[in-house]
Amino acid sequence: MALVGERDVRRFRFHKVVAPEQLERQIALAIVVAECVYGTARVRLDVSYLLEDDHLVIDVSNEVGSYVAQIFTGLISRQLGEEGFTVERGPDHRHRDPSNTPAEEP
Repeated sequence: MALVGERDVRRFRFHKVVAPEQLERQIALAIVVAECVYGTARVRLDVSYLLEDDHLVIDVSNEVGSYVAQIFTGLISRQLGEEGFTVERGPDHRHRDPSNTPAEEP
């Protein structure tokens, strides 16, 4: 299966239970800050993230997404401390080209 425009992401994993609402507030604040710098339209087009259970994934394959990840890191560090989470670098393997998926046998 081929990857379509494999994206560079940052995976934030939280070591203690953090309310999803708290994480949503922090990512929303990071996005507002990015809008002040890059403009609302560019942020809408360039920023994507996924919040699930104990982790958050931010697409950093462009300048705006990278900026949002940096701001989020600073905000969440102030709340949880440096030891309250880890950040992993890597490609996002969820974006796959369905045309290269082998057909299922009936």
